[in-house]
Amino acid sequence: MTIAFELHVAPGEAVRVLRLSTVALAAGGFTLAAWLAPSQWAGAWLAAAPLACAVAWRRGGRRLAWGRLSVDSAGQGCWQARGGQGGVAEPVRIERWCATERLVWIRFAGQGAGRQRDTLIARGACEPAQWRSLRTWLAWLERGAA
Repeated sequence: MTIAFELHVAPGEAVRVLRLSTVALAAGGFTLAAWLAPSQWAGAWLAAAPLACAVAWRRGGRRLAWGRLSVDSAGQGCWQARGGQGGVAEPVRIERWCATERLVWIRFAGQGAGRQRDTLIARGACEPAQWRSLRTWLAWLERGAA
């Protein structure tokens, strides 16, 4: 049996809706603040609202995992970000992980300081063989590669 597999990762519809909700929350919060503020401050709150919405939109999806996880037969994982780094897969190591029946959370650490990526993978988003390979790989890492 080989451990090698490849898995494409992309945020689901629910995650995209949550990202959009951060923008709506920013807009609603600043609008409420303008309504409750003294009249001399209302304009400032309304002027700051578009900036807050833009920041929520940019930062809300910044750390979402879009890419491909590939594991070779030796158990070494590589992450290739979607559209990034000229198609080069970066070797990663697993810092932490948690697997449930229908969901796997993995924190990858790339080369260099501060190169962490949290990834959620739902069972329904992959083929049954990919799901089994992912769970087998994580269990294999837990026990040690030796």
